[in-house]
Amino acid sequence: MTTKGYFGQFGGSFVPEPIQALLDELEVTFDKYKDDPEFLAEFRHYLKDYSGRETPLYFAESLTDHLGGAKIYLKREDLNHLGSHKLNNVLGQILLAKRMGKKRVIAETGAGQHGVATAAAAAKFGMACDVYMGGRGC
Repeated sequence: MTTKGYFGQFGGSFVPEPIQALLDELEVTFDKYKDDPEFLAEFRHYLKDYSGRETPLYFAESLTDHLGGAKIYLKREDLNHLGSHKLNNVLGQILLAKRMGKKRVIAETGAGQHGVATAAAAAKFGMACDVYMGGRGC
């Protein structure tokens, strides 16, 4: 992907002008911290001690036998704190927001798990959080 958001001749970015400055700020912050050893150590700490990573692989013996062929393993992301993989990404987002000096985060959610993860992580770090969820047929 190019720095302008294109994949070859395709793609691009179509963002309302008032939001562009916020995305630019986020990009600068991400670039600053993505390889920062202190940031990465803090992120890994919360993934391990708050989220519960790493989660185990489980050999699904009966399913493997039933289907006959490849050995089937299940990655037990359901064992993470809050019961899904959503917290993995949200922790990084919240830590970036914290470094940006943000006091409030917003999230959209479909079935609700991303909203729950965002609200929990925001609460962990003392941030306000608003979660938006579409209604039926949206």
